[in-house]
Amino acid sequence: MADQVIVKPKPGSDASPPDSEHENQAANSSRSQALVLCATGLAISFFLPWANFFGARLSGFDLQKLGDLHRLLWLIPVFSVITVIAGITRRGQCIAGQLTGIFPFVVGIYWYTKLGNDMRHLLTYGVYLSLVFGAALFVLARKLK
Repeated sequence: MADQVIVKPKPGSDASPPDSEHENQAANSSRSQALVLCATGLAISFFLPWANFFGARLSGFDLQKLGDLHRLLWLIPVFSVITVIAGITRRGQCIAGQLTGIFPFVVGIYWYTKLGNDMRHLLTYGVYLSLVFGAALFVLARKLK
């Protein structure tokens, strides 16, 4: 009989990646989907009531009509759409998600400097939802690789 040659592959040179890589890819895919959901929720919360002025419930859309500086509120839904598109194309979602998540807090800080402690009495659930979605976007985007 002829001598048999047995070739053993080197460790780590398998064609299929290790299980940990599959787990990382699955976790990133889940985070990416969660980012898309949070960005969509943030865009929707832009149109929900944010403030209660003398019985009138004003959304972020209504508030942006009040002046030129308030037009910056449009950055929230615009960057939400950018984050969703980045999630679909799987490019740049980390940066877009972090920027989108920061905007509701920037708006909140701006309003706090203008209104002070009276701000808590004026805010409604739209603001709180946008802050929750913004925080989730920021945290999830930081964990995305």
